[in-house]
Amino acid sequence: MRDPLILRHTAVVLIIAICFASFGCTEAAAPLRLVGGSTPNSGRVEVQYSGVWGTVCDDSWDINDANVVCRQLGYNGTVRASTNAEFGQGTGTIWMDDVACNGSESSLDRCPFSGWGINNCGHSKDAGVVCQDHAPLRLVGGSTSNSGRVEVQYNGVWGTVCNDSWDINDATVACRQLGYNGAVRASTNAEFGQGNGTIWMDDVACNGSESFLDRCLFNGWGINNCGHSEDAGVVCQGTPPLRLVGGSTPNSGRVEVQYNGVWGTVCDDYWDINDATVVCRQLGYNGTVRASTTAEFGQGTGTIWMDDVACTGSESSLDRCPFSGWGINNCGHSEDAGVVCKITAPLRLVGGSTPESGRVEVQYNGVWGTVCDDSWDINDATVVCRQLGYNGTVRASTNAEFGQGTGTIWMDDVACAGSESSLDQCPFNGWGINNCGHVEDAGVVCQGSVQAVAPLRLVGGSTSNKGRVEVQYNGVWGTVCDDSWNINDANVVCRQLGYNGTIRASTDAEFGQGTGTIWMDDVACNGSESSLDRCPFSGWGTHNCGHSEDAGVVCKDLAPLRLVGGSTPNSGRVEVQYNGAWGTVCDDSWDINDATVVCRQLGYNGTVRAFTNAEFGQGTGTIWMDDVACTGSESSLDQCPFSGWGIHNCGHGEDAGVECKSSTAPLRLVGGSTPESGRVEVQYNGVWGTVCDDSWDISDATVVCRQLGYNGTVRASTNAEFGQGTGTIWMDDVACTGSESSLDRCPFRGWGINNCGHVEDAGVVCNVHVPLRLVGGSTPSSGRVEVQYNGVWGTVCDDSWDIKDATVVCRQLGYNGAVRASTNAEFGQGSGTIWMDDVACNGSESFLDRCSFNGWGIHNCGHSTDAGVVCQGATPLRLVGGSSSNSGRVEVQYNGVWGTVCDNSWDIKDATVRELRAEGWEGIGEEGALVLARV
Repeated sequence: MRDPLILRHTAVVLIIAICFASFGCTEAAAPLRLVGGSTPNSGRVEVQYSGVWGTVCDDSWDINDANVVCRQLGYNGTVRASTNAEFGQGTGTIWMDDVACNGSESSLDRCPFSGWGINNCGHSKDAGVVCQDHAPLRLVGGSTSNSGRVEVQYNGVWGTVCNDSWDINDATVACRQLGYNGAVRASTNAEFGQGNGTIWMDDVACNGSESFLDRCLFNGWGINNCGHSEDAGVVCQGTPPLRLVGGSTPNSGRVEVQYNGVWGTVCDDYWDINDATVVCRQLGYNGTVRASTTAEFGQGTGTIWMDDVACTGSESSLDRCPFSGWGINNCGHSEDAGVVCKITAPLRLVGGSTPESGRVEVQYNGVWGTVCDDSWDINDATVVCRQLGYNGTVRASTNAEFGQGTGTIWMDDVACAGSESSLDQCPFNGWGINNCGHVEDAGVVCQGSVQAVAPLRLVGGSTSNKGRVEVQYNGVWGTVCDDSWNINDANVVCRQLGYNGTIRASTDAEFGQGTGTIWMDDVACNGSESSLDRCPFSGWGTHNCGHSEDAGVVCKDLAPLRLVGGSTPNSGRVEVQYNGAWGTVCDDSWDINDATVVCRQLGYNGTVRAFTNAEFGQGTGTIWMDDVACTGSESSLDQCPFSGWGIHNCGHGEDAGVECKSSTAPLRLVGGSTPESGRVEVQYNGVWGTVCDDSWDISDATVVCRQLGYNGTVRASTNAEFGQGTGTIWMDDVACTGSESSLDRCPFRGWGINNCGHVEDAGVVCNVHVPLRLVGGSTPSSGRVEVQYNGVWGTVCDDSWDIKDATVVCRQLGYNGAVRASTNAEFGQGSGTIWMDDVACNGSESFLDRCSFNGWGIHNCGHSTDAGVVCQGATPLRLVGGSSSNSGRVEVQYNGVWGTVCDNSWDIKDATVRELRAEGWEGIGEEGALVLARV
């Protein structure tokens, strides 16, 4: 008998994406290839399914389908779709029929089609394509974008070119295809590193006039007698120049690109912020305000060089982005693209004996030039030093004290008041307007700061504590020559990089030869200096060395630590990594001294307490340390006495833990009409203060919103939109990238250093709801309701708490409904702030904070009245019996018992949908298994 209650159980929701019952899910794109064409970009389309290649029927085959094929294979566009086995009839299975792509799919198997192997075709209807007619090239491994190992893409797979017969003619064709104006030289013997995978081309014999490398004579695709030690490369003439034209400021205008010596425009098809970001970066600006379309800065003339530009935003130059090809477009000049870049023109100091002194050079439209010293004084120098991040100014310099520059003199008659944030905000004659020679080049000497220390890095070592020493000067990384290099020099490097000591100095390019400039030679440290550039040396870029003499170091390494299982990042079980394996620390003798060392090593400002008896849960694996006996002054845990690696008499029930003082400066939003908006205030040394809006932008706002627990950012706010704050302005010139975990991790002037008033207080508007979570329930769909406000999690009081409130909570958390509301701390008492009380939802709200309630933190409750919910939970599924994890028999769990699904009416729709709705539970099947019927 069927239980009527079970029969009436409808709308059982199975939240999972079942791709295909009893067959298999296509988790990765099914591979494609082109066969039978006279060129690599044309041929019969063949697709691989279950390891077997087969063809595609041409029923409904059109340009949209062909676009997907060509895109999947890595071509830049499509010429046409081909039908009626134009490229010869294939053999074997016809895998796909009635393909109906819309053209935007990432792979052919993402398009609707009749099903694998289901067709009414013969091979006389095999489909084909002709893709844009050249095999793509790229340069890999070079120190600049115009140099590197040549790689070619054939049938969607990147591979290398053998250097047999490789010469300047071949390099010229490669550089031309990549959009460069010419080739400097051909490169052989894997100069730019050995590639991997297939060597696609060998015995290339270009005459130099070909448009594409695959138009040159060569052995044939994949036919070679080479190894990757013979990978060919090129050095091309530099990136095609860009300029901005028609804007009212130098940082805005119509984008123009020079190709083969001729300037032209860029069409705005698909033009967006990613493309604009690449343009602004290439021109030397620090960021991007917006992309511009429809010839906002006036219509250009001549050739439209680029169309359908599709940058990701990470490319080093615009010509590295996918686009339709040089001069290939379907546009008019009314569609000329433009950009507005961040307004500050970059500065650098050149020719000084220290990083904080030198000739002032400014970059305009991507070209560096000098500043004339007419009227140049301490006010001008103050602005330069401030812009470059120094704490003050020693003096202004005139008469080319730091050497005469070359090229354009960009600025003259500069007349700063001294309060400007950047040099190009000062009055001056205009870009390039001057009556000077380079004997009048201006310079500065700034007061040293953190930026006065030239950064170091270690490259090429097998671990992070050893490698070739590289130093950054004027924004460019280079190496250090090993003349006179010894343990004193290595000590300074290791100390500057934060290591506790030095094992040895390394010479003769032990960690591989670097590239580019050799910045330092004849370094003669005494070992006590705070940074390498404080040691005597020959001068920046002055040397008599080659990269075979690149210096290196091996520093003393620390055993890494991490905290696991805590509710906050600054608390948890202590785990240490030894020989590449993580393990725990036994709590025998574990005390506040040991915890102090752990917290210091992890970068926290102090220690709250030490924990024992696996308070943060028992770990697994090896117990690496026992009987730890720190004094509290050690810099790392492995510097403390202990029993020895892996020597202990403990179990994981004795795993040690710590709670450190949080190192993140707290934030709050004040003055907004909603909790997700307001003036940004930061707490430093226990005192709340504001943030100045100089340079404040969406990247900074993103970090604030993330730190406060919001899911995204609407906009950055300036000019005290949310009211003027009081007290200290703690932060100024904040320059986040947007990826930092907290605002105090972003570059800024320093605590309390600013040139602002509260009329410049910064603010944010974050995404519009505060996050929720369920805590303490036995399933993910039940628990105590906790809400995060201003970055702090707290509870909700159960006064007036009912099913309507629970419905809103469950909806916000993604569940399909609420089973019941829970009161009286059913799921355990929470801790900390009770954020909400007297919640009165009508049940239709999207988010809990849209319901009526007393106000944030206003309540008359204790945690014994914490509210909770039980939501309609997801019914678990699993696949059983398949040959891989993505295929098998569908089984569903109901009331804790696994059972199967009957195949009555089971079809592709059931297998592909995200939600399966059943008419009811059929009853009890064999061996007690529940069977779901009539899906």
